[in-house]
Amino acid sequence: MSSASFRNICFSDIDGTLVHYLDDPAQLQEVVGDILMLPQSSTGRLGIISQASLAKAAQLRQAGAALVIISGARTSTVLQRLPYLPAADAIIAENGGRIWYPDPSGLTMCPLQEDLQWRQQLADVAGPPDQDALPPLDRKGALWDWYRLLYREGWNLDANSYSTAFRLTKTPNKSEEQLAAAVAARPACLASSTNLGVVDFYPKASGKEGAAAYLMQKLGVPAGRCALLCDDDNDLELAAIVGKAFLPSIGAPSVEAAVAAHPDRFVVADVKWTGGTEQMLDAVQQHFQQLEQQQLAGAVEAASNQCS
Repeated sequence: MSSASFRNICFSDIDGTLVHYLDDPAQLQEVVGDILMLPQSSTGRLGIISQASLAKAAQLRQAGAALVIISGARTSTVLQRLPYLPAADAIIAENGGRIWYPDPSGLTMCPLQEDLQWRQQLADVAGPPDQDALPPLDRKGALWDWYRLLYREGWNLDANSYSTAFRLTKTPNKSEEQLAAAVAARPACLASSTNLGVVDFYPKASGKEGAAAYLMQKLGVPAGRCALLCDDDNDLELAAIVGKAFLPSIGAPSVEAAVAAHPDRFVVADVKWTGGTEQMLDAVQQHFQQLEQQQLAGAVEAASNQCS
């Protein structure tokens, strides 16, 4: 993956950000413009992304920004959505645990190559990549030691299509207090995040913010020249380190509180669904253009000072 042409990075979540879900097919009548419909979810919700969003994402890349899709979702979910997502320079899944880049060989229908150097950095905690096919209870690493302990305590756990993370789901006969205690008792080498009422555990060195920092360093782009499209509470740590965050929607009270506390760090759409995504992609483009203008003005001033 070459870093020579990237001046900025736009990180983007998927659900509630690029893709929006409708509870009622009748709501399609309220959507403006051409859309792609994702396969219906198991819960019956309709996922949509607009053609304009795809075009505006492409314009960001044409202007010299890297586009990075970043999601807490399991690998299979992210890969299944690729035909409907904008072309990107990197794809991150499992709360930062796995990173793929476009494979220039083009030998497959979905040409991707995984960043195994990143996987190796997480191997002490998540275990080596060659154990991905093993049942979670048989895997090595502190992450899976923690999985085994929670399993013995009777928690409902989900590691389906996860290699570097797992999910603790709603468990009968377990209280909110017990859940909070379990999260607090996690080993120091692990981090957790909550989204849609479930808890994800993953290496502390990972997380969306860890994977994003790794890519910033790899591409040579400072955090101040990065933007984030997001909507939910598991995006807030990454939002805190980039230059500015752009919200097509607000998916959690914690996000609303963060916007109120730091209005200078967030831009919130004033239209909903795909219209909000399109508005925020335009805002990211304008933000990057302002950064370019500021950099140029700084260079001119520096040159003027040298000549005086």
